[in-house]
Amino acid sequence: MKLPKVNLCSLDRFIRGGIGVSLLIYVIFGYEHIGDPLLLSLILIFSILNLISFAIGWCPVYRLANISSCHTDD
Repeated sequence: MKLPKVNLCSLDRFIRGGIGVSLLIYVIFGYEHIGDPLLLSLILIFSILNLISFAIGWCPVYRLANISSCHTDD
């Protein structure tokens, strides 16, 4: 299986990893403050998608918008 071309720079990946971990911890330990199960599920999905983007260095939204935060020399 071929992985997609990386379109996230190191800083962008680091920020996504921090957001993903922070939200995941909040969902696990602070779920009683959220209250709404739908909102809880959406936050969980958002954090997991951020962690996946962090791990593989590719963002599908960036791909759709034809954006890359990587500095490449063409």
